[in-house]
Amino acid sequence: MKRTLHIAKNELNSMFFSPVAWLMMVLFLILTSVDYLRVTSDFVGYFERGGYYLMLTKDLTDGLLSHPLFGYFFHDVIPNLYIFFPLITMGLISKEISSGTIKLLYSSPIRISEMVFGKFLAMVCFTLVLILMLSFTLIGLSFSLAHPDYGHIFASVLGLFLVLCTYAAIGLFISSLTSYQIVAAIITFAVLAFLSKIGNLWQDIDSLRNITYYMNINGKSFDLIRGLLNTRDIFYFLIVITSFLFFTIIRIKSATESISKLKKISRYAVVIVAAFTIGYITSRPRLNMYYDTTRDKTHTITPPTRAMLAKLDDGPLEINVFWNLLDFSYDRMPPKDRNGIETFLWEPYIRFKPNIKINYYYYYDADTGSYYFKLNPGKTLREIAEKQAKGAGLSLSRFLSPEQVNKMVNTKKQEYRCFFQLKYKNKSAILNVFDDNDFWPYEDQIAASINRLIATPPKIEFLTDEIERGPFSERTRDFKLIASYLGNRYALINEGYDFDTLSLKDKAAIPLNIAALVIADPRTPFSSENMAKIKSYIDAGGNLFVASEPERRDVIKPLFDELGLSIRSGQLIQPSEKYSSDCIFTYLSDRAKNLSPQFHKFLADEQKYAGDSVFRVALGGASVMEYKEQNGFHIEPLLRTDPNLSWNRMAPISEDSLQLKVGRLPSDEHGQFVTAVLMDRQTNGKDQRIVAASDANYLTKTVIYGGWDPKRYNYDFGFWCFSYFSYGKFPTNTLRPQTDDKMSITVADLPKQRILLFYILPALIAIAGSVILIRRKRK
Repeated sequence: MKRTLHIAKNELNSMFFSPVAWLMMVLFLILTSVDYLRVTSDFVGYFERGGYYLMLTKDLTDGLLSHPLFGYFFHDVIPNLYIFFPLITMGLISKEISSGTIKLLYSSPIRISEMVFGKFLAMVCFTLVLILMLSFTLIGLSFSLAHPDYGHIFASVLGLFLVLCTYAAIGLFISSLTSYQIVAAIITFAVLAFLSKIGNLWQDIDSLRNITYYMNINGKSFDLIRGLLNTRDIFYFLIVITSFLFFTIIRIKSATESISKLKKISRYAVVIVAAFTIGYITSRPRLNMYYDTTRDKTHTITPPTRAMLAKLDDGPLEINVFWNLLDFSYDRMPPKDRNGIETFLWEPYIRFKPNIKINYYYYYDADTGSYYFKLNPGKTLREIAEKQAKGAGLSLSRFLSPEQVNKMVNTKKQEYRCFFQLKYKNKSAILNVFDDNDFWPYEDQIAASINRLIATPPKIEFLTDEIERGPFSERTRDFKLIASYLGNRYALINEGYDFDTLSLKDKAAIPLNIAALVIADPRTPFSSENMAKIKSYIDAGGNLFVASEPERRDVIKPLFDELGLSIRSGQLIQPSEKYSSDCIFTYLSDRAKNLSPQFHKFLADEQKYAGDSVFRVALGGASVMEYKEQNGFHIEPLLRTDPNLSWNRMAPISEDSLQLKVGRLPSDEHGQFVTAVLMDRQTNGKDQRIVAASDANYLTKTVIYGGWDPKRYNYDFGFWCFSYFSYGKFPTNTLRPQTDDKMSITVADLPKQRILLFYILPALIAIAGSVILIRRKRK
């Protein structure tokens, strides 16, 4: 050990008594400071501007250090080290070979292993010096944040330290291969570049995919730098470091022995086999242990989702990936991207349920009305698929035909999209990808699919006998956008709900095991038989969503009479320069804002980011709702009008006139009016819930997307009205604490940090290095 330390000391003396080490320290500090100040100035600017920019300032420590959207401060440090480490390590052993001093070491009592470990220890010490240079920026970061996450910072430094030690071990080995230092530097640079890019190589070859992905240095450092410690990645770096140290010992020792090439190669082979064996064992999901060092556990799924996974304790969870060659989303996950998607999307869940099995099924299928058939007239589906596969550089033989894939899942029901199927025992659930920029499902949607495997999903039935609106049609009057549109991540179907239509003609009664019955704008009067069935359903405690239009108040009257509701004569008017006069902007009541914790948090964020204090819901034609509590119901308003902007027009008005800016008449009624209510009562051991509105258009695509000034919350309000019928079980509450979202400096403070990091500290280091070098030269 003393000899190892003595060699390390001599190597450090040699390193710091040359200008190269000091120059690299100064350059490293400046380069890392450039990255740090670039990212920090962005975030400080977001705070200065406020508004929607504040949405980018969540989990600030993560955002500054390692978030992919905000510059990868710590990940940008690693490419800088490509410049430094080959130059630092190139002479560790090659200079001994070129000068001949290596022969003196051979003849000395120093063992080769002591020499190698001593030189490596010297490089570890130099690595700590570089970490010290980096710590100056971390001190600046801790002063810049109001609540810095020190656990995350520590984990990031540990991850970077392991990367640097790995570079040192690799450089040490390369230095032992040649007597030319420049050659050693070039080879080291090439090897580091190769190990950083190897994760992208041969990912479309099944037999090599996992091997090359595992060997990727950058991929293994990503989780550590973002604050998620895990034994698999830590062991990876320890294995690589140890392997290259043994390679170095073998290389030097072999130079002193007269042995066959086969024996030399066998020594390397033993180390490689041992490394891959240990690497394989430590990378098994069951043996991989994690620790999320972030204060708010930002890289860990929330407790409710973990509790769901814990209930899947009696067998594996299968995730079947169905990816359609003829879907526009195909390019988002070709075969070569499997490992990256698994790490990004599924590893947080494998962490808590290691026996998750992922199967891939690539298929081709399309509707005959697809544009593919228009672009390829006369071609069969298979011929079209062959053309697309050829264009992607793939063989159609790896894709399932429509006949093959439909034995496993109904692709037509999934609209021939790319999707996931989760299977546990005899249950299955579909998990979609989405038509927005984020594409992949969030934890909300994944948790909803898992929840469907362990709980009975809520089913909402839409009555159809009186030509009510439905959940599936693309017609502008229907509710597909919020109910069953597969490409909308916030559609209720993607949050775990089931939908169906219901006709009472052949039904003795409305089933009581549904989450709610929807009666949306009946156009024809209820038959006495249907009315009796609806009344029995309500009396038994069934949940109900009901909405009507002003011109059909007489149709809905029998049902409203049962509930103590009524629609007053007249039509609400709100003149506007932008919209027709029957477009009414109502306000959410306090009760509406608290339909769920998630909705309450969403509105609080909207107030913070958008400055909203009045949350509006646009109604596309509505009347005044009146109510009186009866039969044990408690009734609370959900939507109210603004008495200063709208009124109730009692006189008839034509549709054409509504397109103009309507003025007030003496017969008009003034005041604040209610347009939607929430009713609840305890009956038959159930918490019965009813939502009623005097407008059915507010949940249609036309009104939801009808304009952005003022901002309207139709979709969000409607979504949480429907979710209210699941009693908090769907969607899953994945809210997490947010404690790291404030900066403690302003833009005016950045020049002070810039002067300190760019000029004062580099100058002090340069002066210290100069003094040491001058004194050394005099001696």
